[in-house]
Amino acid sequence: MPVQPLQGQRALAPVDAQWRAPQSRGRRLDELALRAAATLLFLAFASGSSAQISGTASVLSDYRYRGITLSGKKPAAQLGVTYDDPLGWYAGAFGSTTQFRPPLGSGSQAMVFAGFASRLPSGVSLEAGGDYSMFDNAARYNYGETFLGVAGENLSARVYYSPRYYGQPAKAVYGEINYAQPLIDRVRLFLHAGFLRTSEDSGYGSGPDRRIWDGRIGCGVEFDLFQLELAWVGISRANAAYRLTQTTSSNTFVLTISRAF
Repeated sequence: MPVQPLQGQRALAPVDAQWRAPQSRGRRLDELALRAAATLLFLAFASGSSAQISGTASVLSDYRYRGITLSGKKPAAQLGVTYDDPLGWYAGAFGSTTQFRPPLGSGSQAMVFAGFASRLPSGVSLEAGGDYSMFDNAARYNYGETFLGVAGENLSARVYYSPRYYGQPAKAVYGEINYAQPLIDRVRLFLHAGFLRTSEDSGYGSGPDRRIWDGRIGCGVEFDLFQLELAWVGISRANAAYRLTQTTSSNTFVLTISRAF
């Protein structure tokens, strides 16, 4: 029986009855993604000294993904690892705790990603790659994306495309611009603006219901052992929610404590 959205809230995906992706296909994609992640980890540890492996462990007051909460507006813990090859290839994995609508409840998200970046003589870098997200307690919403990006010294931009956004029969394009500016020693300002647009057949509705803006502005301070960030996160529709969350995502402040290794 389909789960209905909360009163006064539009779900950003079609009801469960409209979900058509065969589970066997989803399992094959998950297996391929996990094999790719294992291969990337093997290459990372087998690589020469010129390659770089870095990671970050974080605790957040609210996990906002493209402006929409994936932790039920509750704290979340995250871990990320990235491998950078001197030839321009990079790959990594990311994990976060999540909180979804009943009966899904508490769970976790895992994401694997890979790409290639090339630095031009002007100092501008171009990149292309892809990522795949998996949810341990909501596998039907697993999905993949491809992306193109450009980056300068303080400014970067990316455009993502997904043929089945959050596992639903919905094409989605997401564009983002990010800016970081050092202010004083160990203090920096960062800005983010993003725009999500979904296809007509997504079940998201029509007109503005299929277009969502999100933004983030904040300040980060680096200490000897950790980094502290405080950001204001805004979204154009406070009642925006993915099908697996169904929790409103009103504008809020997000506090992040992280440790790099």
